[in-house]
Amino acid sequence: MIRALADSAVLFAAYVAAFLLRFDFAAPTWGWGPVLRGFGPAFALGWAGLLLFRCHRLSPRTISLRNLPRFACAAAFTVGCQLTLRYAILTDDAAITLRPPASVAVMAGVLELAGLLALRYVRRLQLRPIEVADLLGRGETEVGTPAVREGFRDKTVLLTGAGGSIGAELARQVQAARPRRLILLDVSEAALYRIHTALAEHGGPEEALVPVVADCGDRELMRDLLSRERPDFLLHAAAYKHVPMMERNPCEALRNNALATRTLAEEARVAGVGTFVLVSTDKAIRPISAMGVSKRLAEIFVRDLAGGGATRFCAVRFGNVLGSSGSVVPRFREQIAKGGPVTVTDRRMERYFMTIAEASGLVLQAATFAKGGEIFVLDMGRPMTIVSLAETMIRLSGLRPGRDIPIVFTGIRPGEKLSEELGVLAAHAERTGHARIFVGRIPQLPPEAVAKLLTRAQTLSQRGLRLTVGDLRSLLNEEGTTP
Repeated sequence: MIRALADSAVLFAAYVAAFLLRFDFAAPTWGWGPVLRGFGPAFALGWAGLLLFRCHRLSPRTISLRNLPRFACAAAFTVGCQLTLRYAILTDDAAITLRPPASVAVMAGVLELAGLLALRYVRRLQLRPIEVADLLGRGETEVGTPAVREGFRDKTVLLTGAGGSIGAELARQVQAARPRRLILLDVSEAALYRIHTALAEHGGPEEALVPVVADCGDRELMRDLLSRERPDFLLHAAAYKHVPMMERNPCEALRNNALATRTLAEEARVAGVGTFVLVSTDKAIRPISAMGVSKRLAEIFVRDLAGGGATRFCAVRFGNVLGSSGSVVPRFREQIAKGGPVTVTDRRMERYFMTIAEASGLVLQAATFAKGGEIFVLDMGRPMTIVSLAETMIRLSGLRPGRDIPIVFTGIRPGEKLSEELGVLAAHAERTGHARIFVGRIPQLPPEAVAKLLTRAQTLSQRGLRLTVGDLRSLLNEEGTTP
C-alpha cells in the first residue's frame, strides 16, 4: 500500500513538473485548473503501464538494472497512449484537459521513469539486507565460546572440505581461536584458494596456514600428510551433501562419503591424531537417500575405530544450514529477484535449520567434549516448513507471498523425506555440558559386523555407474543397522 501511494505521488509530481518545465515555471495559457483535472486520465494511463509491465511488483529489495526495460516500457506505453489520444482520437482543442501537449506527455514520461527508479534505489540504500538469522524465528546460539578458544588455541588442526560452506566457517572460527597451525584441505582448487586467501588477509605467520589440494580418500597421500603434521584435531567436513544429486550418483556418495571417510579415519588412528570429528547429518537417521545412507555408513565405520588407539573418534549430526551453497535460501533469493515464482517441493515439507556460524560453532564445541565413540546431536529448535521460509523471505523483500511473488509446488524429489529427525529427546540422547549439544543413544555394530559391512560396501563400489540407490540401501537392511 505504501509503495502504491509512493508510485502515485511520483506520477503526480512528474505530470506537474512536465508542465512547469514546458511553460518555464509559468501558468499554462489555459490555467492550472484544466491541468489538474487532466491528471486523472494521465494517472490512469500511468498506472495501466505499471500494471501491464508488472513494475508495481518490484520492491526496493529486488530492483536491479535488468528491470530498467520494464519501467521504460511502462513509461513509453503511457506516453504512446497520450499521443494517440491527442492525434488520433481527441483532436478538438476543447478536449485540451484530456490531451496535454506532446512535449508535456514525453517529458512527463521521462520524469516518471526517473522518479520511479530513483524512489526504489534510494529506498534500497536505506534497507538492511536480509540476514540469514532473520529467517530462524529464534535467537542465534553463541559461537566462539571460551571452551572452544581454549580447546583449539596453539593446536594443529586439519580441516577437510575447507572450501565448502561449513568447512570455510569452521576454518574462520578455528583461526579466531589462534591455533598453532591450520591445514586446509579440499579437492577443489578454486574453493580452497578462496578460503585460504580470505584467512591469509587476517595476517599471522604464513607457515601457520597451509592449503592442501587433495582427495581425502587418497590413502598414501593422507598417510604422508598426517604423519608429517600430527594434528591434534581432524575436522572431517568433506562430503557430497546434495540429496537429489547423490540419488543420481549413489556410487560417488558411497565412495566419497563412506569409504573415503573410513580410509581417512584409519590413517588418523595410525598417525595418532588427537580427535577425529566427522561432520554428519540428520539424514543419517533412518536413511532412505543415497546421501543419508552414505553418511550413516560413515558414522558406523568411524565409531568402529574408537577405543583401538589414542585417537578419540566422534561424529556430530545436525540438520539443514541456512545460507549454505546447497540450501534453499540462495535459490529463493534468485527466484524472488526474478519476480518469481518461488518453487517449493511440498506444502508439508519441513526441516530443522541453523545458521552456518551456529552449526560450525557447535561442531567445534562438541569436538572439545569428545571422549571417543560419541555421536553428538545438536538441538536445532523447532522444525520450519519450507513454504513458511519462502513466505518469510518474500515478505522481508517487501513483497506479498502468492500475490506479488507466486509460490509453486513441484513435488518431492527423489531421496527426500517430508520431515527429518534429530533424536534429542531424553529417551534418545544424553545431555552434555552445553545446552544444545546431546550425545545420542545410538548402538554400534559389533566389529565383525562392521568388517562384513565394509567389505560389502567396497565390493558394491566397484559397480560404478551400475550401482543403484536400492543397492546402497540394502547395505543397512542386510546388517539390520539402526540410527
